Amino acid sequence: MGILVEKDEDQSDLQRKISADLRRRSEENSLGEDIDLVEDSAYLEGTRKSSTASWFWGTLVTLAVLSLIVIFALK
Repeated sequence: MGILVEKDEDQSDLQRKISADLRRRSEENSLGEDIDLVEDSAYLEGTRKSSTASWFWGTLVTLAVLSLIVIFALK
């Protein structure tokens, strides 16, 4: 169900009641819920954020980009 409102029209009494009811329902539903974040996921068990070898991967990417620049510059 939807109600169309133009910009220059004020909200009707019905629209205010509907929005207040939706806000109240939303607050009631969110009070008892535990927000499931990605960090809480079982998918991430046993993983770590970053390794000490991340500088190595950064160096490899940089060398690959430089190699492509040299290859296309010499053509």
